[in-house]
Amino acid sequence: MSDQVIAIDTHPEPNSRMLGKWMSAAMVVGTMVGSGIYLLPTTLAPYGYNLVIAFLLTGFGTMCLAYCLARLAAVIPGGPFAYVTQAFGETTAFLTLWSYVISQITGVAGVAVAVAGALGHVFPIVGAGPGLIAVALGSITILTVVNLGGARSAGVLQVVATLIKIVPLIAVVVLVVARLGTGQPLEALEPTPLGIAPITIAGALMLFSLTGFEAAAVTANVTRDSTSTVPMATIAGTGFTAIIYLLSTVAALLLLPSVIAAKSGAPFADAIAPILGPVAGMLVAIIAAISAFGTANALLLFAAEISRTLAQAKDLPRIFGSTNKVGAPAGAVLICAGIAAVLVLASSSKNFVALYVFITLVSTVAALVLYAVCAAAALKLRVTGGFAIIAVIAVLYSIAMFIGAGWEATLWGLGLALAGWPVRAISRWLNGSSREAAASPAAPPESAS
Repeated sequence: MSDQVIAIDTHPEPNSRMLGKWMSAAMVVGTMVGSGIYLLPTTLAPYGYNLVIAFLLTGFGTMCLAYCLARLAAVIPGGPFAYVTQAFGETTAFLTLWSYVISQITGVAGVAVAVAGALGHVFPIVGAGPGLIAVALGSITILTVVNLGGARSAGVLQVVATLIKIVPLIAVVVLVVARLGTGQPLEALEPTPLGIAPITIAGALMLFSLTGFEAAAVTANVTRDSTSTVPMATIAGTGFTAIIYLLSTVAALLLLPSVIAAKSGAPFADAIAPILGPVAGMLVAIIAAISAFGTANALLLFAAEISRTLAQAKDLPRIFGSTNKVGAPAGAVLICAGIAAVLVLASSSKNFVALYVFITLVSTVAALVLYAVCAAAALKLRVTGGFAIIAVIAVLYSIAMFIGAGWEATLWGLGLALAGWPVRAISRWLNGSSREAAASPAAPPESAS
């Protein structure tokens, strides 16, 4: 590992265009609350009270990971690239962030398709075929324009989308409280006996619905006062989302019989329908589309910002680091959005569907690389504030997440991460410089050995 200080601009945009505290927190909540939560009551209905225990365990593991990222952000400015570089060196940092970029670009494509799929419940013409592809590509185009307006532009959209997407989650909780107040009976959870097997399965089903807590750390370079804002947004956002997930899922199952919930394609809509009538399905479908749209917005921002950081470190072609007049990474935004659009077009092939589902799982595994490495970095750099056991739990939890994804997807995800090596070599050759040459000439003499 070189001792040279790498010149990575940690404040690439004017201060007035950077993310504030609420926007940073919205990035966390808005990324975690995606389309997956809207089907959790369906997938978890058969497990009864096991799902509550599974939620507590999964939420605890996720909070341990969030704590590690928060502590790293409080001590080291610059985001995950800086954390991993300081702990494990330049190569590990590149492979970790390269893997993460792949997961985010693939996620943009998948979630854009989810936007069209959700709207298909209201407008059948966009539920499949050319209509679905057109809406998905249109979503990516709109998000590209938003992100070219800078991080704050994306942040405003994220705050609005986050406020909208949590409405049905809070609504079912309010309805349960109201029913309790009137003395009306609630539905019973499925009487599945408590056991390790059902808890493990339920945990695996909800595992990936809690990803996205890294959002504030990934956007640290475009966040005001990142060493104080990012830790707060990471812990508060993750904790809030985990709690609302648990309450809303259980509330939906207390309003909707488990037998019906297990077969429902829109459990929140079905749970709310007795009060709102047929409007409920349409309303929740639109909110689900907005939820997916907000998530895609965050994923595109993450992919572009990480790509910019890698380009500044000479590990990706220079075009990824090019910026427009407002300081947004225009080159990275356009390339990442373009790749996502190509994936959407590829998904229109009937033969591609099964493969695409698998690719999205591999995409999730690619994101897990960041979690595992950052947890290990917090442990090595001793930034846990005297709570090293939290970092140990976070590392073990990350390993459990890999196992939950399945060995095939895990091997593919790790393989894609290693594929970054030749990309890095070619990029350095094109840039005509090594990492040492990337050191800032303006760096103080004492900063390098």
